[in-house]
Amino acid sequence: MEELARLTEGYSGSDLTALAKDAALGPIRGVTSEQLKNIDVSHVRGITLKDFKESLKKVRPSTSPQLLRSLEIWNKSYGDVST
Repeated sequence: MEELARLTEGYSGSDLTALAKDAALGPIRGVTSEQLKNIDVSHVRGITLKDFKESLKKVRPSTSPQLLRSLEIWNKSYGDVST
């Protein structure tokens, strides 16, 4: 988990959702639709860090580090002050 957190530094919540959805398909990539209809769920492997690393090649952060920094500054000035 620590490595995945490091690899996704700067990803938004939406970016992480897209990444997780893509990685979740990793175990069934390469399986034909006919095979998928008849597959026993217990025979499908779990999602691995390798699946996330493959998905990171396609799913990139949607915001720049500069934008994230400016949002952090805005939040400190105008955001929730209850903390």
